[in-house]
Amino acid sequence: MSPVKYFAFGDSLTEGVGTSPERCFVAQLFQHLCYSDQCFVRNWGISGMTTAELQELLHTSSIRRLLPQASLITVTTGGCDFIQTYEKGLSLSSLFWTINQIRRRVDRILSLIRSCNPEAEIGLLGFYIPLPAYEQGFTLASRILQSMNQDYQRLCEEYKIRFINPFDVFLNRKDFFADEVHPNQKGYDALARLFIDRFSESVPLPDVQAEVPLIKGDESTSSPSPAPS
Repeated sequence: MSPVKYFAFGDSLTEGVGTSPERCFVAQLFQHLCYSDQCFVRNWGISGMTTAELQELLHTSSIRRLLPQASLITVTTGGCDFIQTYEKGLSLSSLFWTINQIRRRVDRILSLIRSCNPEAEIGLLGFYIPLPAYEQGFTLASRILQSMNQDYQRLCEEYKIRFINPFDVFLNRKDFFADEVHPNQKGYDALARLFIDRFSESVPLPDVQAEVPLIKGDESTSSPSPAPS
């Protein structure tokens, strides 16, 4: 059985903001799949990373050289684009511009990853409703994010990628939040279960998992800073 080589790319959800590094969904997924000291994880989760910044990171020569090594890749992206638009002053025109930009960039992100690594198991996380939307704008937020999840699903089908949809699991679960947007430990446990369920279908596991360190080597924790958009 080949060792699991897990690369995680994305924003604060991949980084694990709202919990400890060893209990974020990336760590929990790796711990579930890891069975020997030959397995390793590298986490490029960077809080605040937008789709444009992730796209730029993936275009760097160092990442493009590394991508073919991965057997498992996860991506979380898109949420920070909405946050930036909201902070700059939300309007319908700016909202729909952001939606179109996210769709276009995520298409390019998935295309790039798949072209660099045709064989890896890849998972893309969709959207859940953030806490403030329960107080104001719930109907609009629900429609937009469900539509975005449908777009992500279609892209995943196109590139033979697994779509992880957290919408229903997080719906009306205000106890899943550490702040307005980030999960607390309950929320990250729920995300981890979704990823584990999706990848357990395709990543073979031995009968007995070995006791191994969660992170292998200092390199596994290094995260290059994104270039400004």
